[in-house]
Amino acid sequence: MLLTESGVKLNAQTPPVRREVHDPAATPMLQLYKRAIKEMKDRPVWDPTSWWFQANIHWTPQQDDSKGCYEINCFNGLFQPLPGATPEVLARIQASRRLVAGEVPLDPSVGVGRDRIWLKCPHRTYDFLPWHRVYLYFFERIIESVVGEPFALPYWNYLDTRHRDFPASFRPAKESDGSDNALYYSDRSPLCRDPNDPSVPSSEKPLIRDSDLNWQTAADQRFLERGDVLGLDRGFSFQLESAPHDLVHGRIGVITDQNVPLGMATPALAARDPIFYLHHSNLDRLWEWWRNQPPLEGDPPRTPEYIWTQEPYLFVSPNAQKTGLTAGESFGMVGTAYSYDQLAPVPTAVAGSPLAASSPRPPNRVSRSDDVLSVTPRGSAATQLAPEPGAGAAVASPSSRWILRFSEVSSPAAPSGVFDIYLDGPGAGAVAGQPAGSFALFGTHDHAIAGHAGQTASDKVIEVTNRMRELIAQGIDPASVRITVVSNSTSAAAVRIGRIELFSR
Repeated sequence: MLLTESGVKLNAQTPPVRREVHDPAATPMLQLYKRAIKEMKDRPVWDPTSWWFQANIHWTPQQDDSKGCYEINCFNGLFQPLPGATPEVLARIQASRRLVAGEVPLDPSVGVGRDRIWLKCPHRTYDFLPWHRVYLYFFERIIESVVGEPFALPYWNYLDTRHRDFPASFRPAKESDGSDNALYYSDRSPLCRDPNDPSVPSSEKPLIRDSDLNWQTAADQRFLERGDVLGLDRGFSFQLESAPHDLVHGRIGVITDQNVPLGMATPALAARDPIFYLHHSNLDRLWEWWRNQPPLEGDPPRTPEYIWTQEPYLFVSPNAQKTGLTAGESFGMVGTAYSYDQLAPVPTAVAGSPLAASSPRPPNRVSRSDDVLSVTPRGSAATQLAPEPGAGAAVASPSSRWILRFSEVSSPAAPSGVFDIYLDGPGAGAVAGQPAGSFALFGTHDHAIAGHAGQTASDKVIEVTNRMRELIAQGIDPASVRITVVSNSTSAAAVRIGRIELFSR
């Protein structure tokens, strides 16, 4: 077994506790995190304990990047020794290159193979959650090897309304003594430096808005894989990845005027931002909460046995040995390898009034638009929904929940970006206020390396119940709603939407 061969032990007598980053009890871990980042950034890319090596496990740019790339000439340059390197260092560099690249060629134009260590994050697959769980686990072991102390990643619980702004310790570029803040990253939204930045429209504040989370839609899923309580061909893993995963990435990262996504806005660079690991720590926590919810009668197990990759997810131990864990082995990690201070998505003391859960009956399609909707960067586009033929008058009870499905969603340029959705009555003026919902694209155009998101069109399922109830109270026919999609100012991109449908349950 790879894990045993590398000398890493999964079970600990006292599992380290991952705590919410705003909790004062998380401060010691944040200080260790800072120490580790500073040291790891000073190490060469080929060193498995360097910041860049660990980030490249997630993904890398294609070329022209001295911290990570996979185009063959650029890749080879990462493993060039400095003048005067000792035979021991030369041997370590060559061993690292073989480990990173793998032994099964993929394409002569790239430096990595099918059994590579870098560029491995799986998106839009069932391995999304367990792979990232194992990634964080081995990342923590690397941190421990650097600082020489036990370590547990904090998590950022942006579902908590008290913590919607960017964590304060990650905002400033400098510490109070004038030294660099290791938690700072330059390619972030202006709201990550100043929550009240006047250059950002009020509709895009705070950094993480209710519309960026769509949490209850994910929480209500009864299946991990496709097929769900909404009957809209979704599942918990896919829905959680859509929101809050993609949206938090998109809200933190930025896209340049040349349609180049940077930082958290692109898988190629996301793991270079220290907040990345706290974001995924929270997603892992939410998955564990969902996994432990009792299934309804007739539901399948919340941890099915038949959909996972059976081979271990490959990583590197601190002593530069190949290691890994399977998806099945990852399920028992919480409580043995580490634990959380709490699994509840939102602390009881600050929990709002959730929407009432719906019974598992099929949704009713109320209206639709088959016209292609195209939005330009920092632009907007609107379409008028038309009643579903033969559906009759829309039934809108006070308890009805309302769901939008956007189909064939793709981007002609940078496959990243954040988009806000506004719902109004027919003939309404310019959109205003907070959006009814949001969605994000988070992917790459790296066609030479298969297996990442953003390469094909996808669907988005977004709950818009609160806004629909407001419109219904104003006497607006639910079947005649106007939909406006607006490209965010700090993560501006283009998007094409093939079809829009509105459902009620």
